[in-house]
Amino acid sequence: MATLTMQPIGPLPSTQEGSREEKPAEDGADLGDIDSGWVVLGKSDIVSADLAARSLRSSPKAIPSWARWVIGGVLHTVVPFYERVRYIEDETARNLETAVEVVEHVAEVTEKLASNVAGKFPENGCLHKAVEKIEYIAEVVDEDAEKVEVIVDNIDKFSDKVDAEVEPVIKELQKEFKIQHPMVE
Repeated sequence: MATLTMQPIGPLPSTQEGSREEKPAEDGADLGDIDSGWVVLGKSDIVSADLAARSLRSSPKAIPSWARWVIGGVLHTVVPFYERVRYIEDETARNLETAVEVVEHVAEVTEKLASNVAGKFPENGCLHKAVEKIEYIAEVVDEDAEKVEVIVDNIDKFSDKVDAEVEPVIKELQKEFKIQHPMVE
């Protein structure tokens, strides 16, 4: 760290008292030479010496009040939105599972009915061919419904993984920012 000696904007608290106390910094840097002037941090950041000394002594966990306001506002917006999206996703998944079960059941019944009816008609007739096509279509629909059911199960598993990752973060942020939300307990 290099020190540039320039005229300070205002007197430092240590120079107003008349006594100069040297307190070692937490990171081991010697702050004794920072009594007035400006400090060059890095390659181009020039800050006042008192600001540099305060930043070295301050806790890295301290969050400025404006940042707390912004993060709190974002949390008050994002958490209810996330919960609403999850509720809609759960409701949609339940409705989709019900619809898939109904389609599977209808396809199975149609397939059985077509199989029984196909035996009643002559094999080379038009009605027999039409019933066989219906039976084939019912089989395809049943297979596709099973594929959709597997996809819905995979989506549910993925949603559970996302929830397992997101919910602890939300709860931790709510504790830290002391936010109470009625939907999250």
